[in-house]
Amino acid sequence: MQPRVLYVDDERTNRVVFEQSLGTDFDVMSVGDGNAALAVMAERPIAVLVTDMRMPGMTGEELLRIAKERHPGAIRIVITAYADIDPILRAINEGLVARYIIKPWQRTELVQILRWACEAWAFAQDSAQLHERLLQVERLAALGNIATSLVHDLKTPLMSILANAEHLGELAKSTAILREALERMPLPPGQRRELIAMIEDVGPVSEDLKTSTWHLDALVNRIRSLGRPNDGKPTTVSSDPIPIVRHAMAVCQPLALTGRAQIKYDGPGELPRVRIAATELTQVLINVVANGAQAVAARGTPHGSVKIHANQREGMLELLIQDDGVGMSPDVLGRIGTPFFTTRSEGTGLGIAQCQRLVGTAGGRFRIDSELGKGTVVTILLPTA
Repeated sequence: MQPRVLYVDDERTNRVVFEQSLGTDFDVMSVGDGNAALAVMAERPIAVLVTDMRMPGMTGEELLRIAKERHPGAIRIVITAYADIDPILRAINEGLVARYIIKPWQRTELVQILRWACEAWAFAQDSAQLHERLLQVERLAALGNIATSLVHDLKTPLMSILANAEHLGELAKSTAILREALERMPLPPGQRRELIAMIEDVGPVSEDLKTSTWHLDALVNRIRSLGRPNDGKPTTVSSDPIPIVRHAMAVCQPLALTGRAQIKYDGPGELPRVRIAATELTQVLINVVANGAQAVAARGTPHGSVKIHANQREGMLELLIQDDGVGMSPDVLGRIGTPFFTTRSEGTGLGIAQCQRLVGTAGGRFRIDSELGKGTVVTILLPTA
């Protein structure tokens, strides 16, 4: 029996076009609303559910949630306008859809996607584990496509932020003159101290802002480069971990303050360079330190800490990020690093998976040890340059 494709759209013209365009290649049927779609799925097996997002009554997102619960084996696809990017991202993150198609769709593209979906559904009949893995890969690919389409728009505001950060750095060079002027002004001592402290923050703040902006710019360039051909030549990169550790601590400091915790560094003032790009090491450390700060905040008790320890051994640099947060159960620990598995409602589950990939690609090792109620230790081993 040929796999059946169910198309849901409240506009009759769209349904007619869909059936006439694809009916020769697939067993297609269409309905005008979510309730009708659920009724069909309850009566007969549906391999692929394709739905519009904006529909009166039951929305496409509501239909997808119910379909996932009642008919998890069906491959779910959404056809929508580019303006609906937020619900698309939400649907991908929550596993509601495997693919998305932007209107107006092209027949050749849609035929290829539906063929893949029918094959994936057929695989599910033999192996549920393989089916789940296929869907995970597709969700990652879908997120990558969305990211690639958005990065071009990020370059202009990033350059504006960087220009302003540079200007703020120039203004910071005048802080000594401003401080001398404040010392001579007839001000209450408390007000004078507060103003001087604010002025002295300008320099460090501008440096942190510039570092963060350069990091974002490098990430955007990396995403843009994914679609470009690679010449296949290996590249040798290295970075100084000390400024990256300090920057990660500064970025995560607001999270620590919210959770009444401290972020501390325990290690030498100088460390050997490591064989990983600065952007990638920054990404890893910010992810791990932020997770630690959030775990401490979740515990809800004051005076918690996230400590970064550093030492060298056997040609490797070892970074230990230790927190005394809520910790993880063996079951949760066993699933950490699986794409889209997360214990936070706002998370995507991609952060640790990305850290593992970046450290592994650099020739290092990434390990997590945790105990529920006691805290977590993340070990990052990186080859020295």
